[in-house]
Amino acid sequence: MHEHHKKRGHRLPFGLAAATALALSGFALSAIADSAQPPPAPPPVTAASFGIALTAGLSGVGVDLALPINPNFGLRATVSGLQLSHNGTYGTSNVWTGNLKLAQYGLLGDYYPFAGNFRLSAGLIYDANRLDVNGTANGTYTFGGQTYNAGEIGTANGTVTWNRFAPYLGIGAGNLVGSPGFHTGFDLGVLYAGRPSVALTATCSTGAVTCNQSTLNQDVATEQANLQNEANKFRFWPVAQIEIGYAF
Repeated sequence: MHEHHKKRGHRLPFGLAAATALALSGFALSAIADSAQPPPAPPPVTAASFGIALTAGLSGVGVDLALPINPNFGLRATVSGLQLSHNGTYGTSNVWTGNLKLAQYGLLGDYYPFAGNFRLSAGLIYDANRLDVNGTANGTYTFGGQTYNAGEIGTANGTVTWNRFAPYLGIGAGNLVGSPGFHTGFDLGVLYAGRPSVALTATCSTGAVTCNQSTLNQDVATEQANLQNEANKFRFWPVAQIEIGYAF
């Protein structure tokens, strides 16, 4: 009897050791299997639903609204404008008041060739830019090479307008809808505004016996043609602007 209990006492420590070894080997195999698995993939970057930005540049100040299509393409609606006034002789002895009104509304397509920040842009702009000049009763007027005293001229006005629809091509940096958050960027490009249209009018002042309206009209037409030739050089408008916005 004593012999039997003694043998069982020797077997108990051996059984515990075997069970412990099996358990440790199981943990080791599990750890090896876990280490062989690839690390979990990082969570995907959340794309923005739309973005809005404030812009400032040669076309004035404005707002852009961007909508994503896919990582390589997006749409952008743009609005900008500015008004400037300046008094000067503009090559004559009479003082003219010039008012430049910039107003542009457009839809652009943005292509991101590397699905990053660099972009190529193209689109169509509704161009409402306009230059108005008005003469004041000071000094002398020169129309078509003929000189008129300020007292002979009642009104003298001129306007320069461009084609209403103008194509745009440019490059830029910044992806307003790449991911939610704040974004900055810029655009550099050119707007083909087409051949501008120049209009010039003048009237004789009331009671000016030395001013003949028919002759004045001919001289004004000659001057308008000269101005038209000069204005034809300005068919392209440079575009340069910066933007700061937020994507949602």
